[in-house]
Order: sequence, then C-alpha cells, then structure tokens
Amino acid sequence: MEFSELFTQSARDVLPHARRKGLVAYFDYQGPRLELHDPGPFLRAGVHRILLGIVDCFESGFVMFRAEVEPPVFGRSSIVIHAAGTGKHSPAEVMGVLQRLHLVAEDADAAQGLVARAEAPCPATAGLVQFVDAGRDGLVISLSGEVAAQEVAVEHPPDAAGSVAWLVSPLPGALDSVEARLRQLGWHVMSFGSLEDAAAATTAGLAPMLMIVAEQSGEDLSLLEQIAQALPSLWTVLAVVLGSETLRMRGRGPVDIRVLPLSPLELERFTAHVDERTSTALSRLSSPTPLYVQECRRVLVVDDNVVNQIVARGQLEALGYEVVVAGDGIEALDSCCDEPPDMVLMDVDMPVMDGLEASEHLRSLQRIGTLPPFPIVAATAGDSDLRRSLCLSAGMDGYLSKPMNLQALADELHRVLPGRPISLEI
Repeated sequence: MEFSELFTQSARDVLPHARRKGLVAYFDYQGPRLELHDPGPFLRAGVHRILLGIVDCFESGFVMFRAEVEPPVFGRSSIVIHAAGTGKHSPAEVMGVLQRLHLVAEDADAAQGLVARAEAPCPATAGLVQFVDAGRDGLVISLSGEVAAQEVAVEHPPDAAGSVAWLVSPLPGALDSVEARLRQLGWHVMSFGSLEDAAAATTAGLAPMLMIVAEQSGEDLSLLEQIAQALPSLWTVLAVVLGSETLRMRGRGPVDIRVLPLSPLELERFTAHVDERTSTALSRLSSPTPLYVQECRRVLVVDDNVVNQIVARGQLEALGYEVVVAGDGIEALDSCCDEPPDMVLMDVDMPVMDGLEASEHLRSLQRIGTLPPFPIVAATAGDSDLRRSLCLSAGMDGYLSKPMNLQALADELHRVLPGRPISLEI
C-alpha cells in the first residue's frame, strides 16, 4: 500500500467526528510516494489513535493532520505525523486523552491536571508518541518512527500548466488544503461561495477544466449533475465526508463523488488529465468517467442465529465480500483482535455479550490503538428510534433492519466502505 493513501484513509476515518464537533480540519502530506513493504493493520491503528486523540481534546476550533516523510535509506523511511489543534478545550478532556494514550508526563504540575510535555512508545507501531501543550498556541500530538518502504519513481511529475480549477465551498476550510495543493500542481484556482454562483458563471461562458464542490446539502448532487451534463469537458467532483448518504449514488451518474480529504494521488490524477505530457487533446475534451475499484474486503458477521449467519454470508458473498462469522460479542472481539476486518455487521440482541457492549469495546480498542478503525453496522429485527439511538451511541456507523434487503445492504456497504478511486500511474 502507498503511504500517502494510508494516511489519507486515517484522516477520512476521523474527519466525520471532527465535523460533528464543528471543528475545521486541515490535511497535508509532505514527502515522496512510499510503497510500504508490509504495513499490516496496525500502522493505521497507530496513526488513528493520535488523530482521534487531538480531535477529542477540542470542543471547537481548528485541527490539523500532517505527515512529513523522508526518502528511504536502505529500505527504511523516517516519518513524522503531527495531529495539532487550537481552540476551546478543557484540561480534563486533555488529561483523559493523555491517560488513554498512556503518555507519561514530564512535568511536576501533572498531578494538578496541567501537562506541558509527555511522551510514550506507541503500542501499535513501536514509534514514539509525544505531546506538547503550547498554551494559547494550541496542542500537538506527534508520532515518529520508521517504516519499511521503497520510493515510487515518478517519471513526469504532473503539471496543470495554468489550467483553471474552481473550488466551491460555503464554509472556510471545508475543502481542507485542496486549494494550496492544486496550486503546487500548477493549477490556476478560483473560489466560489456557493454552487449557484459557480453555475451562474458557467452560463456566462466561463468554464474551468475541474470543479470540486464541498457537499453542504442533499441538493448539491442534483445541481452538479446538471452542470456536468451541460459541460461534458468539465471534470465535476463532489467531495463528501465518509458516511455521507450521497455515497450511495457513487458511480451512478456523471459526477465524480470523492471522500474528503482528497489524497495526493487523487489530485495528481486530476492534473494528469490536463497535463499535455500525459494526456491527449482528445482526452482533454471530455472529463473521464469516474472509476472505482472495490477491493475484496472482509466483513465479520456477528449473530447468534445460524439462519441469519447463513443468509448474511450469502448476501455478502453475492456482493463480492469475504465473510467470517462470530456467534456473540466475545467471539467478535477475539476475531477482530486475531485479524481485524474491514467492517463488522453486528446483531444487537445476543447472549454472552450483546452487540451494543461489543461495539463499545471495539471502539475503546480503536481509541487506544490496539485495533485499526473499521465501520460497524447494526443488523437487527427490532427497528425503533430508541434502538437506532442506542446503536449510534455505542459507536455504530449505520443501521439495517432484518430481514435485510440485498439492495439496502449494498447501498449501506457502499456508504461506509466506498470503493477506492483508481489512480493513473504518473
């Protein structure tokens, strides 16, 4: 796996939590492309615990996720990941995060709930986790270490050579660092505060090569589809947060639906489309059809009913997923610790340990970095507003009613496990 993609996915897992708290989030990756030799699931677990930690520290404000990568030397590359933030936070919340991360304070004031610096080894990666409280300037949690990797050679770094890109975002920061990163790739960037303003500009005879829109409401997709149909040469992108209902429509129309933050490889692909060295005049006349690859992912089905196990397995395998089964919450925990799945389909009412308790345990293990993040979707016969609320409170990402409709299951999987966009080799 390529490291910038792994880091991007880690940020995607945490961004919905930041948005729910009203935090503005910024994403950045600095360094070469690295193809990891054997990342396993626990590098993502180590990154996840510090990104989630900084988000949990703040009630409001700004958070930043940044990776700094050095070129490999003798097959090993040094990496530093900074999770930083500024804004409203309470010492009690910060101390709770430090205790969860087992960070050892270097200060005498720690007993009073004031910690300026702390550090500890990362249990997931064997790297070093450090915490710094810079007072009014903010907080930083960093992970540093080495990974076994090789640099991916890039023969022609993409260059947009002044091609025009429009960014549409009513809220500051909704598209994180996309504007700065596009400028670095040679784009001329213009910003609009609303999709209506951008649509009006297209009717006035102006048309960019690329339009990226930060999703704000369920109406955005419909209007963007109208623009895409009117301007076939325009690459229209709707950028959504992981878990958005709009992801159910991915691949069904002319709009390219992507998950925030956009990865370095995605921005390079946009640029390669207009780069005269890597595209043709004909290819630049029309936007490419959005392509997504759905890897064969592994789903853990947790259910004490044998019939439900058989039916769920058949439906998931028909949709192209690999399936493993657990009969209760304890078995689910053991299975996840032995080999973390890509998703869990969790029954709620089970003996030994029910689905709510099992989900809470799994989320706790993810917060401390014992497990990498993965979505949990409830599958239960008891459909009610109260039950849905309990499932969400336990940390579940979605809710399906039994008996499960195959299309509803496919749509929900598409929402919480969106296919990875295919990137052109640059």
